[in-house]
Amino acid sequence: MPIADGPKGQSLAGVSQSPPPAHPHSTPVTYRRQLLGGEPTLTSAQLAEAADATLEEFNDYWLAMGFPVPEPGEVKFTRADLEAFREWMGLLEEHNLQPGTALSLARAGSHLADRLALWQIEALVEDAERRYGLDDSAARLVTLDDMETYVPIFESQLLYVWRRQMEALLERITKEVAMRPSDHSRRRFPLSRSLGFVDMVSYTSNSSAMGDQLVGLIERFEYLCRSAVTAQGGRVVKMIGDAVFFIADDLPTGVRVVTSLMDALGQTEGILPVRASLVYGDVFSRSGDVFGPPVNLASRLVDIAPTGDILTDSPTAALISAGRGGDGFGVREFPSTRLRGFGRVSPYMITWDKVPEPEK
Repeated sequence: MPIADGPKGQSLAGVSQSPPPAHPHSTPVTYRRQLLGGEPTLTSAQLAEAADATLEEFNDYWLAMGFPVPEPGEVKFTRADLEAFREWMGLLEEHNLQPGTALSLARAGSHLADRLALWQIEALVEDAERRYGLDDSAARLVTLDDMETYVPIFESQLLYVWRRQMEALLERITKEVAMRPSDHSRRRFPLSRSLGFVDMVSYTSNSSAMGDQLVGLIERFEYLCRSAVTAQGGRVVKMIGDAVFFIADDLPTGVRVVTSLMDALGQTEGILPVRASLVYGDVFSRSGDVFGPPVNLASRLVDIAPTGDILTDSPTAALISAGRGGDGFGVREFPSTRLRGFGRVSPYMITWDKVPEPEK
């Protein structure tokens, strides 16, 4: 399905009129062979029987993988699907995992794979648009033609980065458990973390007037957030459109993360003004996310933070004031206010030697 024969920088006319006819060498057939090992030959019932499992067990697994249960009799599965399910059932039997745990593990992989595949495709589509001057439809067809060459490296890089991330997490857990006090088990939540939010001020009112520039704004904001947070030893929990939720293993790291991020965003042309929050406290993690009262408090504090400033709660402020947040950081009082779910609180502003913003 070659479509990129025209001169670079020109849109391919008519690409959205009708899809090319399917034939043995069409892209879908090629990718089924490359990714699934061939054409489907099994129904869900046949696959379950071949794996010595019930149809209900397979349907639960398939749903956890992020796909709808197929119609009875629908030939949808390959030998690769069968082997993956057999391997999964063997894991459950060998480790005697609880059903809820098993489904959670399956959903974890499927959720990340779904987000990753979408991210990779959209990045390549955008690259084709910019590089060749194509419209969205033409860029997607170019990406479909080229994807076969990307699959092997994407697959190997995914395994590599998963191993690296898992090793880093295991090392962090080992160090943390070794340093826990004897009374740690009496805490309500197991993880002591510093965390916070940084969001763009007046994003909603500005976004409707930005048009195509909105995409560039979100991309720059996300890139800067991920780069600055990672560079200082923190981790991005998630991006929430006009905001970033970050976490760090200790208070000094958290303070460095939020102040460095505020400086980086303030120095970048085209980014809306920002504000931030930081709270240190006990939380818990589920499904790759982080929960607990400190998260809720941090999300409330960022909403009332003045533009260009960072708000924290009283306990975190006391630690920073005592020097436990690192050198060069301080706090000053902020007017008390009522926060939904917390009543009246007395926040503090974090102070640091801000990098001056460039002249507009």
